This record gives sequence, structure tokens and C-alpha cells, in this order.
Amino acid sequence: MLEQDAPMCRGTLFIANMAFVKKIAGDGGVATMEQALSKKFPQLNLSEIQEKDWVPLGARIEFLELCKAELGWDDKRIIAMGTDAVARSAIVKFLMNYFLSIRTAIDRAPEIWKQNYSSGKIIILENAKGRGRLAIVDFKQSPILCTYLIGFFQGIGTQIARAKNVRVSEEICAYKGGKHCEYVFVWDE
Repeated sequence: MLEQDAPMCRGTLFIANMAFVKKIAGDGGVATMEQALSKKFPQLNLSEIQEKDWVPLGARIEFLELCKAELGWDDKRIIAMGTDAVARSAIVKFLMNYFLSIRTAIDRAPEIWKQNYSSGKIIILENAKGRGRLAIVDFKQSPILCTYLIGFFQGIGTQIARAKNVRVSEEICAYKGGKHCEYVFVWDE
């Protein structure tokens, strides 16, 4: 059984990412991922996950690692998966109604984080014209999530806020000596 205090994430992230796997690697890729993940998480059936279900974050990390190991994906593909997830997530689509600008999206980032992850939190460090900075604290889980989040944040900026020329980078990383991870957003106004 799962530990009560284990970090969790929403099922919508798995659903969105499985749709991306299917788009890129077809039904064979989906079957490969389901089979590979079931070896480590036999209690988790990917086809039964619902959008608002809480799913072990460890399974999500393993899923992303398996995309690299089983499907041969690189960091660019993981970033693309993060960007694609924004367009597919029902929770994010619901929040689209509230985002009129990327600055509004940054303002709402801590709330969105809480709705999708049971651990960690986002702190807004900067939210100015054409530039923003977010810190994710108390969330040292796996460096592959850092890669994925670059794409996810880019997707929020381009697809939800419809900002032009959005660039997101991780300038401080908990896996490279930082106390936490910090993401910088730059866009054209």
C-alpha cells in the first residue's frame, strides 16, 4: 500500500502525458509504458487514472524516466511533453478562463501548484513587465521534473496566456547546488 505522507500529484498529469506518448510513439509506446511502469508500481493502472485522482509522485517520476529509457526520449522531448500537457490538462483548461496575461498566470502559479502537487510550493520572486521568476521550494524529488517543468511553464505562457516569444529557463537547481529550483520567464510584451 502507499505511504500516507508520500508526495502525490494529480492524475490529469498522467492522462495528458499518456496522450503525448500515444501521439509520438503510438499504441505500442503506450503499451510499453504501461508494462514498464507496472513492474515498479503494480497497483497503478494507467488506463484507470482519473483527472482528479491523487497518484504517487514517485510513479510520475518513474514514468518520465521510463520515457527516456524505454522510448529513447531526450530532454527536448520531455520539455515538449511538459508543453503539450498544458493543452491537454482539464484542470489547466479550466483555469484558462482566468488567465488574461502571463503576469496573471504567474500570480496564480502558487494556487495551481497546490491543486496539482501535494508537496512543495511556489513562491513568486518577480513578476514584472516581460519578466518573471518563480521558486519551487521543499520539492527536491528528481531532476527530470525540473526538465519537464521548463516545458510546462513555457506551455502556460504560450498556450494559456498567449504571450509572444516565451523563454523559460531554470537558473537555480536543487540538483546543482541550489537550495531550491528557480525558473525565469522572459517574454515579449
